[in-house]
Amino acid sequence: MTPEEEVRRLNRLIRQYEDIWRTTPDADQKDRAARQLRELRAYRDKILAVNVIDRGKVEEPKEAVDALAAWPLLLQLAADDDEKTPDVDGEVHHVALYLEHFSAEYLPFLTETRLKLDLKRAIERDAFYRRFQELERRLEDWREAHRRLDDGGFNRDLEKEIRTRLFKLKRVLVVEASRFFRSLQRFARVLGEDAGSDGVQCLNAKDEIAFDPIEGTRRLAGMTVEKALGELEALAAEAIDYLSIPEIGNQESDSADRR
Repeated sequence: MTPEEEVRRLNRLIRQYEDIWRTTPDADQKDRAARQLRELRAYRDKILAVNVIDRGKVEEPKEAVDALAAWPLLLQLAADDDEKTPDVDGEVHHVALYLEHFSAEYLPFLTETRLKLDLKRAIERDAFYRRFQELERRLEDWREAHRRLDDGGFNRDLEKEIRTRLFKLKRVLVVEASRFFRSLQRFARVLGEDAGSDGVQCLNAKDEIAFDPIEGTRRLAGMTVEKALGELEALAAEAIDYLSIPEIGNQESDSADRR
């Protein structure tokens, strides 16, 4: 990577963290963004000090950064993921980021140990594991088809067939991801409302969430179950807004969990 490319990358990251710092209501997240900004700016200054670089040629277009400004969590996930090789399709890559975040931070919360529920809600909770695994399979199907397209070596008709398959796989993935997050949003909202009232469905709303050291650092550690449900609802709401798939009829009812 040339010095110009590195400065361009740093400028992009700085703009992303500036947006996070400006828009997040979370004090801890604001502090993390501020620390990251200091480090990134210091590193950029070092590169500029030892290289002759036309700054006008390395400034990231504002529109490219602001494209995700409406979704602060996704903006942060994309910034943290900058060093990784993204999928060619941006929307699929962003779906993958939401799913990876859910898997790392919230799936460990949806267990009998950390979220004690009545029988009906426990069955609903456990169904999210199966639905999440199905989404992972759909994502891998898309990636495999994309790898096949990248490999090439086939005629135009077969290439057209693979591109059509890619389009269909992407559409199914996005629709199913939207359904999944809608179900999560309702699940978290219903339990959050119950936790704030009589607590007959969520049985440990005031308990603090704990993880074993071997599980590593988790953002929900130390939160009450009630607050974690609010965080889960917020995650789902942002993913739904980003995916922008209309809710049709009663497709998001509890019956969806039995598909």
